[in-house]
Amino acid sequence: YGGSYEQIKATGFARTIIEGLDLLNVYSGPWFLTTVGLFFLNLTLCTYKRMKWMIRIRRPAELTATALSCRKDVLEMELPYSPEETAKRVEAFLRGRLFLKKPSSTRGEGIYSGGVYEQGFIHHMWLSLAYHVSVILAVIGAVITFLYSFEKEITIFPDKPVEVAAVSADTRWNKWYGKGEDFIVSEDEKFQVGLKEFAIKYAQKPSIEGFPRRGFIPRLKDTWGRGGLTVVAEEDKYYPIEYASKLIIYESGAPAQETWIKVNTPLRYRGFTFYQSAYEYKFDLYADDKKIEEEEGGKYTLPGIDGKFESGGVTTGKLYLKDGSEYVIEPFVKLAYTPPEPEQEADKPSGSQGMPEVFKLIGSKAGDIKGLKVRIENVRAGTILSYRHDPGVPLLWIAAPVLFFAMLFRAWGRWCRASYVVEKRPEGSRLLAHLQMFGVWGGERSLVERLEDSMRKGS
Repeated sequence: YGGSYEQIKATGFARTIIEGLDLLNVYSGPWFLTTVGLFFLNLTLCTYKRMKWMIRIRRPAELTATALSCRKDVLEMELPYSPEETAKRVEAFLRGRLFLKKPSSTRGEGIYSGGVYEQGFIHHMWLSLAYHVSVILAVIGAVITFLYSFEKEITIFPDKPVEVAAVSADTRWNKWYGKGEDFIVSEDEKFQVGLKEFAIKYAQKPSIEGFPRRGFIPRLKDTWGRGGLTVVAEEDKYYPIEYASKLIIYESGAPAQETWIKVNTPLRYRGFTFYQSAYEYKFDLYADDKKIEEEEGGKYTLPGIDGKFESGGVTTGKLYLKDGSEYVIEPFVKLAYTPPEPEQEADKPSGSQGMPEVFKLIGSKAGDIKGLKVRIENVRAGTILSYRHDPGVPLLWIAAPVLFFAMLFRAWGRWCRASYVVEKRPEGSRLLAHLQMFGVWGGERSLVERLEDSMRKGS
């Protein structure tokens, strides 16, 4: 519906639902904002819980035989070695696999020793905390964008810089809580953008000679029959391959920065991002040395000629040919002439005229159009820039990489924690060991089996 409630054809209860939930503005509707609020609350509580857990696990672990034996998949072995020998074997096994010892203590009767070892890039709980915090930052950045961002479009010609304000009455915050019509922008929150030069590059528009316009089978037959395709580029058929603007930024009337901006190379300045959006040309049209004023919709009426002339736009710039050479295009304009519509006949529908007649005017040379000497002068280029001010973007630049790498390491990284205690036995010792792994490269069972094999060797 184009975001306009006036175009909605629904009535009654359906219209009430559409307007009540503001379904034409999904991302600013009350139901969506409520969902985001609940999501943010859930993330905050979840992150708080993980922070408490991280504070707790930073304390030295206290190991007991009872607590360790209650864990799932614990390795329990009666060994003929002395408790000292058993502890040395376990530690040698873990150190040989690059496990690092962490602070710990033991409690309980009969325990000779115990320890906690960890292996990995970073504790998985830190990674989990990191991507929870990053999502919170992303939501905060989105809310800032929602309230304070704005975007506009400006057209600049070389003769007159355009003023840009760093604040706008059009933001949602200013619309809801601002001063409305009394909104005033101070001078230090303004700067100007001027155009020093506009450059455009063209290539000849390629086409396939004699190729069927549509249909897979006809095209396949044509290609097969001729044994290949012939690509041609017709003269006077150009398409732009690059356009760029050389801009000058003015602060308090003095030049502050000069830079080129292209379609895929935006300009960032004072929290704004300027994009090369389009371009526009203006020119003066003369017929028999009399200036013709442009009418509404870019149309012209030449004296003594019924009907309207419409400009197809100015073509100028550099043309790059297939052989790699280039030359500067002399500015030219194509004027399409549409004669007045004849009175409708009984057997002809309205608007049944043929194609408009096209006249080409090159540079300042006068061309003949239905007996008039017509020329163009003072061709000037203007650039059209769209710009956006979005204070929430910096938070997203922080949050997105943190989220990506934290989830990457959480999923693909390997983190392992090994806890063990050794108890004294009259005939030797008793080992209780528990291994916990996270990540794709985990696999506690295989490591437990290798530890068990290592402890049984020589027994």
